Amino acid sequence: MSSELLKVTSHVGRDLLQSAQLFRHEHSVVWEYVANGLQYKDAGTNATVAVDVDPKAGRIRIRDNGRGMRFKDLEQYFQMHGENLDRKHGRPGRGLFGTGKSAAFGIANSLTLTTIREGKRSKVRLTRKDIESRPDGDEIPVKILEKELPDSAPNGTLVEVEEIFLKKLDIPSVIRHIERHIAHWPNATVLVNNHECEFAEPEVARELTFRTKGTEYEALLGDVHLQIKVAKGPLDEEFRGIAILSNGVWHETTMAGCDRKQFSEYLFGLIDVPALETFKSSAAPFDMSRSMKLNPRNEVVAEIIRFVGVHLEEVLRELESQDRERRRNEEQKKLREQGSKIAELINAHFDEWSAKLKNMVAKSGVGRDLLAEKDRELIDENTVVFGDELPAIVIDAERGPGPIPPPGPDDPDPRPIPPRVELHGDAQERLAEEGGTSKKKNRGGGFQVVFDNIGISEKRAKYSRESRTITVNLDHPRIVLEAKNISKASLGDDPNFMRMIYEIAFTEYAIVLAHELSTTRYFMDPQDALIEVRQTIDDLSKALAGSQS
Repeated sequence: MSSELLKVTSHVGRDLLQSAQLFRHEHSVVWEYVANGLQYKDAGTNATVAVDVDPKAGRIRIRDNGRGMRFKDLEQYFQMHGENLDRKHGRPGRGLFGTGKSAAFGIANSLTLTTIREGKRSKVRLTRKDIESRPDGDEIPVKILEKELPDSAPNGTLVEVEEIFLKKLDIPSVIRHIERHIAHWPNATVLVNNHECEFAEPEVARELTFRTKGTEYEALLGDVHLQIKVAKGPLDEEFRGIAILSNGVWHETTMAGCDRKQFSEYLFGLIDVPALETFKSSAAPFDMSRSMKLNPRNEVVAEIIRFVGVHLEEVLRELESQDRERRRNEEQKKLREQGSKIAELINAHFDEWSAKLKNMVAKSGVGRDLLAEKDRELIDENTVVFGDELPAIVIDAERGPGPIPPPGPDDPDPRPIPPRVELHGDAQERLAEEGGTSKKKNRGGGFQVVFDNIGISEKRAKYSRESRTITVNLDHPRIVLEAKNISKASLGDDPNFMRMIYEIAFTEYAIVLAHELSTTRYFMDPQDALIEVRQTIDDLSKALAGSQS
């Protein structure tokens, strides 16, 4: 019997660069280092992180006032997949998989760290060239530029990500990503190019709390609280859903299967489940990818989704009941009638505009379309807003719908035969309710205009892309002022009030239309978008005058 030992080894360079592929966007790279600065701080310190994004220099700098690192800490930092010291000592937080040091190489060729702790400054650098110079997979030396030099500056770390190879740096995406995440970091201050990132929680109409204690869910989840908030108005997509945390670390946001239900766009909240990290299972709840997705095969994750889904369904049923009552109100009936009239003008304009645009595209370029296929699809009336999806089940894996012709002489392989499918039972019920169409009610009829009280901090109007709905905000101070001397029952009949409402809805539609065109690269110059907005508002104003003359 051989006395030789077999060992599992790792190619360090490939391992590091493979981990770096998990960070392909500037916002995820920046957040990785920002989060480190927020988490690893001295007691009593209010965490502050300043981010400087310089597109011209191809450089990002992240400076924090965290606790910094001594040289021995840097040795731990550069250990691939090494669990950080806080977690080793039982303190909860990020850093389970130790992938942070690789993040920079997802978008750049150089990472430099300058860190100060207890009056000692060290500076080190790692480059892609250093990594690739070790083709045999050996350990990669990190350049030591400074080691434990005296420095009276406060504790903290400067991360410099340089030689960025992305074509452009999207600063707004960095800001949005940070603002969404710092909702779970109270008292944190993050600046991006002197812009202070702030999370503005949507205005809440109602807040509900559900507890697992004493229920069937307690066995796996422990005693935890689910917080569901009902926003006053429809939420932007990134704000919807229940954030699943474990000891304050955000892992996923879910609607637990309720994504497409009526009023789901109004719900958000959170649940913090420490058992995600402590429960032993062969199916890990999350991985090193920072994908913001949990593993549904993990027992705790599955139980969380079940618990959240049950209570989201309960809240949605209540909202639907309240909406039915509200629709019986006389004031709402009049406003709905006016909303329908506004929508008719908007849809007539959209139909005319779409036909004119398609005709122009067909004639341009001597029969050749100026826009790429995917861009022309976006401009098409039925695809400016993406379609709906309904669940289906395969009922026959071997037969397609109708006869399949045999392969021709130029077809080397048999043609694929699509399976026969039918709608899932829930989807069939939805189709029946919506008149037999696979799209939401309002998709076939174009845009719709509705009225709702969505909060004084919201804009005059808000557009929901998924449902093509313009919501006029009856809580907006300007609208409230105009309605002050008008009885609620007469709002829909007052000419001055309705003139203002028409102007608000027309403006929102004009901006939406220009934005959709911008996403298809329809405008060669940004000024053209402003001209389009002005022209749309003018066209609709004339159409309104014509309809009332």
